[in-house]
Amino acid sequence: MKALLYVIAIAAIGAGGWFSYQTMEKFTKLKEDRLELDKNNENRKASIVDTKKEAKAMEAERDKAKAKLAETEADLENAESNVKLSKREAATWKSKIAEQDEKLDSVQKLITSIKKAFSELGPDVQLDQVPGLVKKLEDDLKEANRKLEELQSLTGAADKRVAANNAQIQELTDRITKRAKRIAGNSAEGTITAINHDWGFAIVNIPNNMPVNETSKLIIKRGASFIGNLKINAIEGARIVADVDYKSMTPGMVAQPGDVVVLAKPVTN
Repeated sequence: MKALLYVIAIAAIGAGGWFSYQTMEKFTKLKEDRLELDKNNENRKASIVDTKKEAKAMEAERDKAKAKLAETEADLENAESNVKLSKREAATWKSKIAEQDEKLDSVQKLITSIKKAFSELGPDVQLDQVPGLVKKLEDDLKEANRKLEELQSLTGAADKRVAANNAQIQELTDRITKRAKRIAGNSAEGTITAINHDWGFAIVNIPNNMPVNETSKLIIKRGASFIGNLKINAIEGARIVADVDYKSMTPGMVAQPGDVVVLAKPVTN
């Protein structure tokens, strides 16, 4: 009987040891899992802090872009004002040119009459009258030619000035208009049309006024909420293939078709 009890006791002790070993192994595994979870949470917190810093920096860049756009619009208004002023000046010059053309016609008529008078002197003129008359006609002819050259010079200068002003105004207007268009493109928004989380890429449709290139960084938004970033992989016309930056994703949010995509760093020139 005692031998049986010893056997039962030994069996119980062995079972207890085995269960104790199993419990210790599970505890060790749970402890390791908890440490790994804590490490992942710390990494996630650090990523969230970095993402918030990036978002603030992006907001600052957008504010700068808005200020630059306002400055460009002011420049454009000044350019338009200069265009109006130059148009008024051009109209004044055209009026002066018309007035000079009238004087030019008058001078031409005077030259014609002098030449006609000289040709009509004929044999009835006394010999002592010829030198004085010739001298007067020559002086009148010289004065008429001088006025003609002066008027032609003024007319040419006026034409050149009007042409130069118009060319300068057109160049300035084109440059400011293009610049304003590029900066205004910062407010343009694209849309995610498809996304594959297994391969980590998204397809984005963008408007033609959105200033993007291969180096541009994109932000995914849903309403006023920041979701994460996209890195452009390829641009095909109005369609972009972009890699999803999962490290930048806001915890608990997943990018999906229909989400809005905007520029992370606005164009300022």
